[in-house]
Amino acid sequence: PDPTNFRGDAELIAPRWRSYPDGGVVAERDGAIIGMSFASRWGSLGVLGPVAVLPEYWKHGIARQMLEPTVDIIEGWRCRLGGLFTFPQSASHLRLYQDFGFWPRFLTPVMTKTVAAAAESAPGTLSLAATPDRAALIAGCAALTDGIFAGLDLGREIAVVIEHGLGDVVILTEGSAVVGFAICHSGKGSEAGSTGCAIKFAVARSGSGAAARLTRLIAGCEAFARARGIVQISASLSTGRIGAYQLLVALGFRTQIGGIAMHRPYQEAYDRPDVFALDDWR
Repeated sequence: PDPTNFRGDAELIAPRWRSYPDGGVVAERDGAIIGMSFASRWGSLGVLGPVAVLPEYWKHGIARQMLEPTVDIIEGWRCRLGGLFTFPQSASHLRLYQDFGFWPRFLTPVMTKTVAAAAESAPGTLSLAATPDRAALIAGCAALTDGIFAGLDLGREIAVVIEHGLGDVVILTEGSAVVGFAICHSGKGSEAGSTGCAIKFAVARSGSGAAARLTRLIAGCEAFARARGIVQISASLSTGRIGAYQLLVALGFRTQIGGIAMHRPYQEAYDRPDVFALDDWR
């Protein structure tokens, strides 16, 4: 009913601009911004979005004008893959992105779960924000992402959450090894706002025990949310990672928004059944 307030005090652009100040494009008319397009750099992956145009300027080709320089930014970063989230029921969205070389792959639901009233941190999980010596843990996170897609690096996403107090990063360890991590946005100015907790990205080490690792990691995210008085947690992923998707369903996550991932070029990247990873490209 009120589009200016439906996200509360959440911010989509400010956290991304802090991480990728070279990723934004705006469209102006008479000195006023009428549209924007943004790209984020996750190492070898360039994430396109959000793209937005004021409704009174829809169907004037504004999005198309912004997409060309935004795609050029991703190419300038020499990313192996460009990816985006859009709505499969919108023929105009699909057609627009296809014109720039993005092609639809798997359904990508945005899912939510009510936080368990007795949510407690799982064994082996710790808070990166509460850990003074973070270098080795962050290096372990980078090794995990590189292992599922060469060059994939969430270092900037981790840094902006920790440095600006926009949530926390839950780390899962086995012995001295990092075997999983989850970047959680929560709080005013984050992508989830004060009343939400959004898993921006999470991954658990593949192989034997991967599902159990992701389960413990999500339990750690729920415990973080519960400690903040938050009652609902959200996550998103491509259904190409069918094992992870089935696990979320089994854990009580339910789809709230149906989306689809589009890739440029058309390749699987880390959308494989053996990969237990969550990511929100919105």
